[in-house]
Amino acid sequence: MKQMEIKIIKDEDEQLELMLMDQDVGFTNLIVDKLVESKAVTFAASSYEHPLKRNPIIKIKAKDPHKELKKAITEVKDEIEEFQKVLKKELK
Repeated sequence: MKQMEIKIIKDEDEQLELMLMDQDVGFTNLIVDKLVESKAVTFAASSYEHPLKRNPIIKIKAKDPHKELKKAITEVKDEIEEFQKVLKKELK
């Protein structure tokens, strides 16, 4: 598996923007869905420069966007692990 590359576009007090190189926007949407569930996040979105380029961007506005991003990633990871457990049980 190829290592993921991330480019920081903006990292200011309450704003964070990152570009995920060679990834699908669906992947970033999973993270953004968790971000918008947090009351500490005032804005979260994913976008892309061009539909044929696989470099989606995550934009976050929060008091501590780094903390909120880490929390969202952990929540996505936990959901995927739960899905794996259920799927493994169902596909015996």
